[in-house]
Amino acid sequence: MKILGVGFNYRSHCTEAPAIGLPEQAEAEAPLFFHKGDALLKPHTPFFLPDMGSSIEYEAELVLQICRVGKRIAERFAHRYYQRVTVGIDFTARDLQRRAMAEGKPWLSAKVFDGSAVVGEWLDKTELGYPERPIPFSLKVDGRVVQAADSSEMIHGFDRLIAEVSRFQTLRMGDLIFTGTPAGVGPIAIGQTLEGFIGEHKVLHLPIK
Repeated sequence: MKILGVGFNYRSHCTEAPAIGLPEQAEAEAPLFFHKGDALLKPHTPFFLPDMGSSIEYEAELVLQICRVGKRIAERFAHRYYQRVTVGIDFTARDLQRRAMAEGKPWLSAKVFDGSAVVGEWLDKTELGYPERPIPFSLKVDGRVVQAADSSEMIHGFDRLIAEVSRFQTLRMGDLIFTGTPAGVGPIAIGQTLEGFIGEHKVLHLPIK
């Protein structure tokens, strides 16, 4: 199983980049992909804040689960390659990312550490009314909404992401695609509780230890 992430896929997050110490981001013509290694957190377990001398920040995202093998998938057929969606959190070591971007280096140390990829309960896209209706999602920290958006706000939609990444590597059953975060990212602290929602349905409950 591969875990793929997409960077700067919401205009609101591109706009907030300087405020969180990242270089100003322009809207990209092609998606920006990165790998999350084998960083998936085990289901129903808390996230233990790593002792790595870094500021760890949450990034809530819609996550797709690939349901069939595909290579060089045409965008018009990409909808056949995923059925389930959830809210996930792409934890990021922000200071390491700032340093890597400033030096023109890969983001590996900022994105790939144990448990830094979290996924919630999977829902069927058809039952959510997708694609006729966009998929709304949000993240609460200690009961306060900190991020909220829907799938229509993505710069590159689900099908475009699948078509683009499958040009370069085969997608296989079980692969995960974190589709990008909207504005509102921020640091986490021990004792907090993160909750992810699709619409009014809570799909993720995550204590920070």
